[in-house]
Amino acid sequence: MTWADEIIGEILKRFAKEIKAGEPLILRDEKTLSGRVHVGSLRGLVIHGLIAQILKDQGIPCTFQFEMNDFDPMDELPATLERREEFRKYMGQPLFTVPSPVPGEKNYPSVFGDELQRVVKPLHLPIEYYDLAPLYRAGKFNDVIREALDHAAEIRAIYREVSGSVKPEDWYPLQVVCEKCGKIGTTQVTGWDGKQVTYSCKPDLVKWAKGCGNSGSINPFDGKAKLPWKVEWPAKWRVMGVHIEGAGKDHSAAGGSRDIGRRICEEIFHYPEPLNIPYEFFNIGGKKMSASKGLGASAKEVADLLPPKILKLLMIRKQPNQPIDFDPEGVTIPQLFDEYDRLADHAFGRHEKPEPDFARLFAFTQIDFPAKPKDLWHMRFTLAAFITQMPHLDLLKEAAVAKGAPLSADEQADTEERATYARHWLGTLAPEKFRFTLIKEAHPFKKEEFPLTAAQKKALELIAERLRGTAWEGDPIHKVLHAVKEELKIPPKEIFAPLYQLFLKRDDGPQMGWFLSTLPKKDVLERIGYYSDQKLS
Repeated sequence: MTWADEIIGEILKRFAKEIKAGEPLILRDEKTLSGRVHVGSLRGLVIHGLIAQILKDQGIPCTFQFEMNDFDPMDELPATLERREEFRKYMGQPLFTVPSPVPGEKNYPSVFGDELQRVVKPLHLPIEYYDLAPLYRAGKFNDVIREALDHAAEIRAIYREVSGSVKPEDWYPLQVVCEKCGKIGTTQVTGWDGKQVTYSCKPDLVKWAKGCGNSGSINPFDGKAKLPWKVEWPAKWRVMGVHIEGAGKDHSAAGGSRDIGRRICEEIFHYPEPLNIPYEFFNIGGKKMSASKGLGASAKEVADLLPPKILKLLMIRKQPNQPIDFDPEGVTIPQLFDEYDRLADHAFGRHEKPEPDFARLFAFTQIDFPAKPKDLWHMRFTLAAFITQMPHLDLLKEAAVAKGAPLSADEQADTEERATYARHWLGTLAPEKFRFTLIKEAHPFKKEEFPLTAAQKKALELIAERLRGTAWEGDPIHKVLHAVKEELKIPPKEIFAPLYQLFLKRDDGPQMGWFLSTLPKKDVLERIGYYSDQKLS
């Protein structure tokens, strides 16, 4: 059983009453739009989206609501932000009040929220997006704000008991928007009389913003204030009626925000904690992604490297409690394509031992899930990458040769898509070992610059001689090369490395029999014969 189906089993058991009554289940996730959304945020989004897809496939009403958090204070200046100094004055303000750095956008957070939606759209996940600030302004959080203020002492006790964090006796779980400077990250509530809160906007409350020193009292409702994260999170569960919401490892750790949220949700807001789906970090090159430290890549940058179905596979291939290690400058990308192709073999019975779970996972990767996937032939990604670098090769013609039959229209489109992503990868992040240049010179080396052992010279001589009468196709050429290797009892590298050097100036490359078959036979025989000192007739 796949991890996703196991989670569905938990949902069916826990929410049997709601499902029987036809009550739609609410799944929720969120992202604070303080900068470009990093690819790690896509993991939670895709996990929740897939669960929603499976529930809908089983006829269970559900809604996946994704929050674009635009009410948190601006607390950092992203390294990618142009004119950074111009935006320093907005530090501490609610994000939705910060102007857009890009012409034509509504405000600062909408720049990054709109980019995220464009990245996610091709995945065809059933997502309903919403902004947070309008809910506060519409009074949706008024009741939970009142309850949090009324029970501030109990919330302080929960912080202390769960995480050891000791809040002073005059600490209240709320931050107001300063009436003078408009900042929210620099204010501290100091009292509550049941109708209004008193507050101070402190110059030194945080290191990343400076308050104006204003003090006053204000009605904290209808968007004039917001709850701090560890109280706001469980408040959102009740306000939005959430049934299912996972969280990253850092939130789900013992004594972390999830544990605090559970207690506040159940004891203060009297609402059951949603079903948790804890998931591990998304690592780039083995390092935890961090927006503040500049580690990693944005969701858009990674999405540009992978077609939607492969991007989805990247996010769901491992169980949520296992970290994802993604090295865009290594072999991760070609390996992902290869894994997709192996899953397809399981799905369509081409594997010698088909695994139902692998077939199920393949179905999940499809952007039109739960529609039945098509059985297509796929050109290996590394082969597509090689062919795009060989000016003498026609991609679709070579694909038909590799398949051994004409391509269908869908297979042609798939092949061309892979070639497009291969070109982008080669032009950006591909390791050097995947970059090839065809050597066109008939004699790319002086003979004295191309020393060969006696055995290697003999091998090249036999190869040139025997290839003359061989059909110019990959398999017959391949058999000749291996027959010579076995006859002379020499290691594979000693026979293949010189051949790769003659045509690519490197010691490795694609399958040699196929590669030679793509070149003119006369040219191949002349070049090999020249360096074996064999005179060709």
